[in-house]
Amino acid sequence: MAPPPPLMEELEEEVLLRFPPHEPALLVRASLVCKRWRRLVAGPGFRRRFRELHRTPPMLGLLCNIAGGAACFVPTAAAFHVPDADLGHRRALDARHGRVLLRRGGSGNQGAGSALMVWDPITGEQQELSIPLPCMFSWTAAILCAACGRCDHLDCHRGPFLVVFVGSGSGKAFICTYSSDAGTWSETISREQPNDYIDLMSSVLVGNALYFGFLLGKLLLKYDLETRQMSVIGLPFTSSMALWRPVVLHNGLELATMHGSKLCMWSQNGVQAGWTENRVIELETQLPSDAFFTSHDVVGFADGIGVIFLRERSGLAIFTIDLKTCKVKKVCEGKNIYSVVPYMSFYTPGIALLGFWFCNILNDY
Repeated sequence: MAPPPPLMEELEEEVLLRFPPHEPALLVRASLVCKRWRRLVAGPGFRRRFRELHRTPPMLGLLCNIAGGAACFVPTAAAFHVPDADLGHRRALDARHGRVLLRRGGSGNQGAGSALMVWDPITGEQQELSIPLPCMFSWTAAILCAACGRCDHLDCHRGPFLVVFVGSGSGKAFICTYSSDAGTWSETISREQPNDYIDLMSSVLVGNALYFGFLLGKLLLKYDLETRQMSVIGLPFTSSMALWRPVVLHNGLELATMHGSKLCMWSQNGVQAGWTENRVIELETQLPSDAFFTSHDVVGFADGIGVIFLRERSGLAIFTIDLKTCKVKKVCEGKNIYSVVPYMSFYTPGIALLGFWFCNILNDY
């Protein structure tokens, strides 16, 4: 019996395009089948169609900030290994649109002796930025694509970017913006603000607005990227003094906090920016018997895939909860982790990576 005729190249590409983006190792293995598949997978046209089909970038790894130390990168997708995972004495502030923003040096929250570094984990490219306001009492920063609002963010990690620096001190909040196109920081804007520490949690981007939290958990600072206006949003008050973490779910701003073994979610109700509790998830039966949480233990979220990160109180274990399935999974343990910044981006193997894999295979024989 004659062998079946080979598939047309167009059909082969359609099959490969439907490989799950959170498992890049599958595309690497497919590229080893034959030269034709290798050429398909490594081509720029395939990579663009792959992103357009799947739309939401997968989570490729976690940047875990360790108390008293630096951040470490923990891959969550097989076959994804950053070119230079040694982050030195830096800790992660934010990650968005294919880039990571790291903070280097300095003591405490003061800006003196510190610097920012923009890092592309896929290419290994790094760019260091000076701190624009080194005397802030506390500060953090966010990174995003410069064309936010006009870009689909499917493949913009090589394009221009913005860094938004936020600080507080002397009863005021300060913001200035770095543009990679201009290569300079903008003029600083400020507004009256109660004395409070800027939270070290990552910023939240909803539409054209960035949101930053404060450590006392009662306020959010909103920054409109188009109008360059700042405003303050009040958060729900409870007798337990919960620390509310802003997250993005259903393409909108929501809040998350822990009460014992319960994860509580709140959303804006549209009435004078008020808040309504819309979901409570009981995690007691899904967590280890010795796991203990407080309201301070929501330590991150992954925008677009509905995943929230929880830290067991000792800091020795990080769990994820999938808000679609309520499934809980331990993703990291053994270190005193106080915050998590997920790295999300499309990653399809190019010629260089495939060549690296072929060399490894040949060396095994």
